[in-house]
Amino acid sequence: MGKRASQPRESVWLSPRPARRHRAGESELDREKIVATAVRVLDAEGDAKFSMRLLAEELNVTPMSVYWYVANKDDLLELALDAVAGEIELPPIGDGNDWRDDLRALARAWRRTMVAHPWAIRCYGEYLNIGPSSLRFTECAQAVMARSPLPLKDRSAALNVVFQYVYGFTATESRWLEHLAETGRTAEEFAAEVTGSMAAMSSTLEEGGLLERDGDQSMEQLRDRDFDRGLDWLFTGMVAGA
Repeated sequence: MGKRASQPRESVWLSPRPARRHRAGESELDREKIVATAVRVLDAEGDAKFSMRLLAEELNVTPMSVYWYVANKDDLLELALDAVAGEIELPPIGDGNDWRDDLRALARAWRRTMVAHPWAIRCYGEYLNIGPSSLRFTECAQAVMARSPLPLKDRSAALNVVFQYVYGFTATESRWLEHLAETGRTAEEFAAEVTGSMAAMSSTLEEGGLLERDGDQSMEQLRDRDFDRGLDWLFTGMVAGA
């Protein structure tokens, strides 16, 4: 007989497991503590090195004790991802702000939170993000978009475009910042090295080329500038097409 195909994994949010009671002798352990500790370990070690055994060591319990509260590593990563989504600062809605300002604030907050947790941006491409914190963020974004001039049928697509842009920008930025940390370089040192190497290989990168610096701005300031410009262009296109 042929090997049986493995069953597709079901999201923790589509097949919720009831919260289990504390086990005897482990009264201080619960799912909330496990998830919070998982976020801390993921921040310190990254998703590539993360394991349930490493988490159990941090909690000072056996791996089987963790499985009493969380079914598997994938479920835990989904729960950790939603915990990070709960850190996103949502703008106050309905205080007279322009919808573009509030949507920009949401995009900036999402980017800022993901950069603080580089593993999370990678998990966004793997897991279904419909936990309570993620839904809270989505509801806020929908409320902001409801104040835009876009017709109802276009609002979902518009939000998808904005946050696909934020996702792509932040995924690249997070990996670049991780590389800097791994090599011990500053952003300015690395940019100068890359610019010099590329300029030596191509005459198109002379003054006025793609790598021209804007005054005395730092690389962080330049990233913020480029991020905001991209958002402005998206918003202009949305309104023009409405």
